[in-house]
Parts: sequence; structure tokens; C-alpha cells
Amino acid sequence: MTGELKIISAASVTLEEFANAFVAAFSGYFYPMPLTAEQLSRRVRFEHLDISHSLLAYDADRLVGMAMLGLRQDVAWVGGFGITLEYRGRGRAHALMTALIEEARRCQARTLMLEVLRQNSAAIHLYERAGMRVARDLIIYERGADVAPSHSTMQLMEAPPIELLQHFHRLHGQPPAWQRDLSALLVMEDVRGLYLGEREMPSAYALFREGPNEKTYIVDLAARRQADADALCAGLTAEARLRSLRIINEPESSIFCAALTAHGFVESERQHEMRMAL
Repeated sequence: MTGELKIISAASVTLEEFANAFVAAFSGYFYPMPLTAEQLSRRVRFEHLDISHSLLAYDADRLVGMAMLGLRQDVAWVGGFGITLEYRGRGRAHALMTALIEEARRCQARTLMLEVLRQNSAAIHLYERAGMRVARDLIIYERGADVAPSHSTMQLMEAPPIELLQHFHRLHGQPPAWQRDLSALLVMEDVRGLYLGEREMPSAYALFREGPNEKTYIVDLAARRQADADALCAGLTAEARLRSLRIINEPESSIFCAALTAHGFVESERQHEMRMAL
């Protein structure tokens, strides 16, 4: 258990084996992290994970850890990084992180980024040691089905997501999180869209999809004015068909943070978005 790590490309194994390695590396994490080969395949598509540049680490034939690398132009993203229980605290995480950074450089990426739960102090220390720094916080909001609906005088209209996404850049005042980038939204399945204003020139829109346990996931919120953000959130929470609501990785400086809070959403988790120049 003290030998040099053997690090290989994740393309050397099947998707099922890589998914199993992910689950093993996240054993004992703050939240359950299941991942099947089918789910991994969807993540590869939506999050632009590059399996050939993602890594697996071994001590002889024993799995030590795994690291997923996403690539978009000259930006690389860590889509998952974990060490198995028996190898934690043995310095193996730093070795794997160093290998991942070198892999990103070989891909000619100029920036490496990731998200990490703010309570995950060990991981934050690892990433800081590697040269990463916190750029901003990303917030996860929840609204329970038992919260009273908002009263809204604004009626939301439905339109195809592909139509609303033509206004993505106009209605976003700051860069979205990796999972909510335009390139991810364009290939996301089973998504519906609601908007305010004129269909040809909406003042705000939301994209959402239905998840398990009657939970609705809001995958994009867009507006440039605070009043439009407030009206959109009021309209969303007045919709009888939208019950328990969840939105992931809303930037802390977004105009939607105040609007979501005003309409019954509560912060359930917070992540640091970390970056480094390569």
C-alpha cells in the first residue's frame, strides 16, 4: 500500500467499471453518490466529460481513486474526484490531483475549475495545495411542496427550450456554473420552458425537468432585471403543476438569490467554485 501509483486512462475500462470506480471512490461521502453506466453516459454527453482524459489510479491491482475531466474549448473541469476509503490520508490524493492537472495541460486547457462542498475541508485543502483558489460560491436552493403557493399577477407561457435558449446570452448577466452552461442545456433531455413577456423577446425564462419523487429541477433561470427575476419566481411558485422545486448551483451574486428567497426557497447547500490557471 506504499508503492508508486499506476495511473491509467478511464478509456482502458468499460463505462460500467468506471461508474463502479466512481461509487467506490465516493463511499462515505456527505451524500450518497450512486452512478450507473447509463447515468455516466448521460453525464458524458451533458457535461462534456472526456473519458479518454479521465483517470483511474491503482496500487498494484487495487483501486486507489478516480478523476473525471470535462473539456470545453480551453477550459477543463473536474467532474468527480475521489479516493477509496482504505487509501484516504496516505498522500494518494495529491498524486492523483497532480496527474489530473498534467492531463489537463496536455489537452491544452488554460483553466481548470471544479466545485466542492464548503464543508469538505480535506478536499478544499487538497485543491488549494494544487494551486486552486475559490472564485465564487454556488448555492443549491429547495422549496418544499408544503410551502404555500405565491400569488402572481403574471402568467407564465410555455415555449420550447431551444427557442428560449436563443436568448441565453442576452438574459444572463454572469457566467453560469459548468452544468448550466448553454452547451449542456442544448443537449439536455425532457426539459420544458416557461417565459415572461413577448415570445419573440422574453424578459425572463426558466427551464425545468421532472425528477424522481415528484421533485421539479429548475435547470436554468434567466433575467437581467431584478423585477423580472421576482416576477418569474412568483410565477413559478404559483404553478400548481410544479410542486417540490430544486435549483442547483445558482451563483451567489445572481439577482435570483433574493427572488428565490422571497418566494419560499431556502438554501440547502453551498459549494465553492474553484479555479486555477494552467
